[in-house]
Amino acid sequence: MSWSLLWESPIFAEIKVMIKEVLAAIEQEVKNRIYQEQKSLIAVKTLIELMDQIDHDVEVVPFEDRERLSRLLVSLKGTELNEEENRLIERIIMK
Repeated sequence: MSWSLLWESPIFAEIKVMIKEVLAAIEQEVKNRIYQEQKSLIAVKTLIELMDQIDHDVEVVPFEDRERLSRLLVSLKGTELNEEENRLIERIIMK
């Protein structure tokens, strides 16, 4: 039996469906990771822009104090920080 005939058999039809299901799940995982990474990138850019607004000659940036740093950034942003921005502040404080 040739491969082309074997590939068209009912047994392989089930395997092809399973392969497509696995590939669809992988595709969704990749899309979710890309979406999450895009959110992280936006948060990084936002925090960079906020930090650039600070006059470092006048303002002492409280890198050791998460609460004070958050308040400073909220004040500059004009709204609450989102989850990603808060997560980045945690990473900054831990360094």
